[in-house]
Amino acid sequence: MSSISSVSSTPVSKPVQASPPPPPPPPPAKDDATTTPPPKAALPPGQGTRVDQLA
Repeated sequence: MSSISSVSSTPVSKPVQASPPPPPPPPPAKDDATTTPPPKAALPPGQGTRVDQLA
């Protein structure tokens, strides 16, 4: 009977490992930030300055 108790403990440990997967989501956020800067650079230098002054 003692053996059965040990097996039950193993399954509980597996679910805890599922926690690590959450970290991957952060990378996507960086992609968005990198995509935002490019559009601004595409605009001519004159327009870029005007937008700053308008702000």
